[in-house]
Amino acid sequence: MNAQTLARELLQLQQAAEREPDPARRALTRRDAAYTALDLGDTALAMTHAVACLDDARRTADLSLQAKAHVTIALVMAEGYDEVGAAGHFREAEALARSARDARGVALVNVNAAHHDMERGAYVTGALRLNALLRSPYGEGLRQSDEYGPELQQTFHVNFTKAAACALMGQGTDQDRAEQLEQVRSEIEAQLAVSVAALERLQSSVDPPATRRWIHEVLDALTAAATQRGDLRRARTLADERVNLSEHSGVDAQLARALLGRAELLALTGAWADVARDAARASALFRGQQELRAVHARQQVAAALAAQGHWREAYEVQRTLTEETEGIYRAFFQQGARLRAIERQAQEAEVRARAFAEAALRDPLTGIPNRAAALQRLEQLWAAAKRGRPSVVALLDIDHFKSVNDRFGHAAGDEVLRRVAREVTLAIREVDTLARYGGEEFLLLLEGLRVDEARRVCLRIGERLADLGWAEVAPGLRVTASIGVALVTGEQSPEEILKDADAAMYAAKSAGRDTVREAPHVS
Repeated sequence: MNAQTLARELLQLQQAAEREPDPARRALTRRDAAYTALDLGDTALAMTHAVACLDDARRTADLSLQAKAHVTIALVMAEGYDEVGAAGHFREAEALARSARDARGVALVNVNAAHHDMERGAYVTGALRLNALLRSPYGEGLRQSDEYGPELQQTFHVNFTKAAACALMGQGTDQDRAEQLEQVRSEIEAQLAVSVAALERLQSSVDPPATRRWIHEVLDALTAAATQRGDLRRARTLADERVNLSEHSGVDAQLARALLGRAELLALTGAWADVARDAARASALFRGQQELRAVHARQQVAAALAAQGHWREAYEVQRTLTEETEGIYRAFFQQGARLRAIERQAQEAEVRARAFAEAALRDPLTGIPNRAAALQRLEQLWAAAKRGRPSVVALLDIDHFKSVNDRFGHAAGDEVLRRVAREVTLAIREVDTLARYGGEEFLLLLEGLRVDEARRVCLRIGERLADLGWAEVAPGLRVTASIGVALVTGEQSPEEILKDADAAMYAAKSAGRDTVREAPHVS
């Protein structure tokens, strides 16, 4: 897939996202746009789409979708060398996937986190991570399909092959974990053989991987595996194929990676002139987009020149690098600043999302939970009751509330509702819930109490309200409440429990108001 095709695809994805009314589908489209922008080497644009993906995902209740969005941001930040930021988003993604009990989601996070490990040269860490995933209950998620079919399992094989091969060759920045690798070496070697076989089948198939754009990663992984086996001729063939494919892609970053990979392989054979040629081309292609990789490529040029005895030329390359260091790091920090500025949009989106979610579950007049929040909490207590921990529901209705509005005005009625909410809240425990159920009705959810205990609580609440003075609101105003109590058990549905509490509350009204009654079968 060449640069023009990728650019057209990105434009189509952007337009599709703008037209899509459903936030879940829009989030997935934004995610695809972010990955396409990464393929084009435009990290800032990729982060913009990744943040929009997370914003849309948070508009849904789909924790798995939110986890995918965090993975997307993590990968973009990793591309921008923000290792701390990437690690934080990977942790958030895994926590969300685990909360959703989404085995595929947990697998997705770990497969992509292993890719991040490899990008920073931590091959042992990546291999250990993927090996642990495979042998955990979440390993089953690799075999599950989503909108991309088997792509996750294929990506696992790519990442495992590259990480394991490099780790077994003693490469990487994390050799302090080599002892842990030795403890599972036989497992790693066995899985490496399986993953290599899977990638070779993909490479030789009529239509290579489902997403042809990452045939480059397949070839890179197989090159590492052939090198680890000592088959340098096979490794060279694969490296050449990768470079040839990349030459026709028109994507500079893709070609630069392929050239740098071949240069590193050629260094093992001592073909220093070819190493210098490939590394120099890679450096030129990386410059302006991925400066740290450009530095690495030019260091390869210097090493190749030195190996050929061209000391002066090697010195000149290193001297130039030293002189340009300040500019390189300035560009690096500027890119990091741009990405962090875009990421702040994600943090602000999270604050907005939480605020919207909380506002949706709060009664604006009294500030206490509303009916929707109360029903959510009742579902939780009902689930606990099915496990043997009953609770109590109490429905509280302010007596003669219509006459309060008629005699003293709606402002006085609003103040009555606010003060009742405040006083009842002070009379219950922190684990209990008071919610405005509708109009002048309040729902009390008393966790873990027996009926006799709940009755005593409700009687105290009734006495507290009856003793309140209201002179500052309206002279002559007095407020009482009728309360109906029902037991939360697993034998009845939440709807039936609420009907019982409602019937008990009306029984309290019929008994003269300002009293407490229990549903017939609660005792």
